[in-house]
Amino acid sequence: MAGSGLGAAEGQGGSIPSGPRPARSLAETAYDAIEQMIISRRLAPGAMVSEGELGEELALGRTPVREALARLKAIGFVEVHPRRGVLVTPVDIIKHLELLEVRRPLDETVARCVVARASEADVATLRERASGLVAAAGARDREVYFRIKRSLHEALVGAAYNPTLTSTMAALHAQSRRFWYTYEPTASFLDCARIHAGIVAAVAARDPETAIAGIGSLFDFLDHMTRKALDRRPLV
Repeated sequence: MAGSGLGAAEGQGGSIPSGPRPARSLAETAYDAIEQMIISRRLAPGAMVSEGELGEELALGRTPVREALARLKAIGFVEVHPRRGVLVTPVDIIKHLELLEVRRPLDETVARCVVARASEADVATLRERASGLVAAAGARDREVYFRIKRSLHEALVGAAYNPTLTSTMAALHAQSRRFWYTYEPTASFLDCARIHAGIVAAVAARDPETAIAGIGSLFDFLDHMTRKALDRRPLV
């Protein structure tokens, strides 16, 4: 098991030093805020807004808002129309099926890296967030459920200690969050949370085979839910 990744020492939980986190820029603050407005449908598909309106809403200048919108355009959340404004794009179910195909092998890579590199502090964080996700799912608390699931994904990717993987997964997770916020029924929360918890338990046990089998089960479940979404209207 410890042979996958960077070697036996890291397989026992030694992490790659990440250094202090840099201060967040105004553009990053704007990006997170606008992304969440789109995911939560405060800015619904088809809405047209301007940089100025967003800047006033967020108490930020045009430059960080413009930089944030460029990033959101790159992941398909918005279209920028000169002199008309910024259009929030629709949620595309077929594109989400394509995204799942791309994500599956990358999630397996994340799991292998976390098994090899995560520190004991990383593992404790993952266990805590997986437990919180199950609790939120049981309560069918949509806001808390999605907030904790995001923090769990970020903790997993962070514990892989691979900046290229981190930047790649950030965009894919954002697109997934938008889709699931729109289409995931609360009745599915607990099943999904339990699969995530099983993956975390396998990672914590330094068992990549079981973790990857859990990822396979997760993506089969997500694929099934996505195809069912073709037959129903958005839930929010």
